Amino acid sequence: MPDPAPPAPDTPAPDTSGAAQTVRDRLMEQGAAFSNAELKVARALLANYPAAGLTTVARLAKSADVSDPTVLRLAVRLGFDGFAEMQAALLSEVQAHMRSPLTLTRDGAPKGPAAPNVYQGFLARTLAQCDATAKGTATADYERVVALVTDPRHRVICLGGRFSRFIAGIWQRCLHHLRDGTKLLEGTAADLVDELADIGRRHVLVVFDYRRYQTDVIRFAESAKARGATVVLFTDVWKSPIARFADVTLTAETDTASPFDTLTSPLLQVEAVAAACAERLSPEWRDRVSALEEVRSAHMITMGPAQGSPDTGAATAPKPKGKR
Repeated sequence: MPDPAPPAPDTPAPDTSGAAQTVRDRLMEQGAAFSNAELKVARALLANYPAAGLTTVARLAKSADVSDPTVLRLAVRLGFDGFAEMQAALLSEVQAHMRSPLTLTRDGAPKGPAAPNVYQGFLARTLAQCDATAKGTATADYERVVALVTDPRHRVICLGGRFSRFIAGIWQRCLHHLRDGTKLLEGTAADLVDELADIGRRHVLVVFDYRRYQTDVIRFAESAKARGATVVLFTDVWKSPIARFADVTLTAETDTASPFDTLTSPLLQVEAVAAACAERLSPEWRDRVSALEEVRSAHMITMGPAQGSPDTGAATAPKPKGKR
């Protein structure tokens, strides 16, 4: 059978992109100009999607700590005639999801037969949590974090807990390659208290706190906020107490098939924000990295192309990137 004839040159192909656009897609859409109150509703919807939108206007408004009219305005801003139409779209998504062979089983477990072993099961569950993290935070919140930490007027300080300090360190090292004026806070409780003396309105504290939440990290963030610092929080979906006063909160799914919460999804989230920071600061950050590479090579800190192995040689050595 011959292939069907292509449409005439002057006949545009039908636009089906809108047909597949979900309410989540609209919430996550780049450049969505939500007001602060509307953004609260968007966060509430994304945090418990789609169930949060399948209740009444009053209940959704209460969960987001906004007025009923704010919920209605958000629905209109997303392109619906009103809340009822947005809710109908959510119901359609649920029905389509239930019919789909790609539907995840309860609790996000791997699809199809059970995983053959703990290793495969853990990986499958963790990958699902990374996907949930990508879909669970409003784009406007990511953009707000990027704007804060790339503003040259701000000094960025980073702090984490027993495990999350490693994520804080990776984040600060990434940012260190992109701009000056960043610092990782480390040391004893007394050392951290001393750091508070220098913190003020010019500082952005990027703090990492995942369950079980640490009282010393919470106290430091509270004190920094009281001294005028802007607080950016990376936490899990249960949210550290710091979320009560943080200026921006980014959450990640961390529960997985292990006695230990995973830090894979938080790390992925941090690297995604770092990539957005690099894009915003380009091309200036490349000059900074070049200067860093020059002084490192001069002091023989890192290997350059000329120090490649005899098997590969300088010609095939990879181009240096920001070292961690």
